[in-house]
Amino acid sequence: KHFEYRILTKEKAKGMLEMVSYNFKIVNGIPQKSSVTRVPKISKDQLEDIVQNVVRKTNTSPDEFEELDLSDFPTIDEQLEFLKQQDRVDTMYIM
Repeated sequence: KHFEYRILTKEKAKGMLEMVSYNFKIVNGIPQKSSVTRVPKISKDQLEDIVQNVVRKTNTSPDEFEELDLSDFPTIDEQLEFLKQQDRVDTMYIM
């Protein structure tokens, strides 16, 4: 059994962020998502507080935590290609 808590953000106008978080696990080889949460407007400070709280409550060490910045990639296709190269995207969900 494999379990992850994932937080995805996108920077919006005036430095605000949009956030989506969800639980991700693989059960018997089948990827499953649950507890999907969307926050349409959150500040960078609020996000940092959330991340630190998740790290603390899950006893995650710094070497287990991964942060990826996709802002250098101007298109979704380029972002997906980068994530594929990093083995960080499940291609079964991408058309």
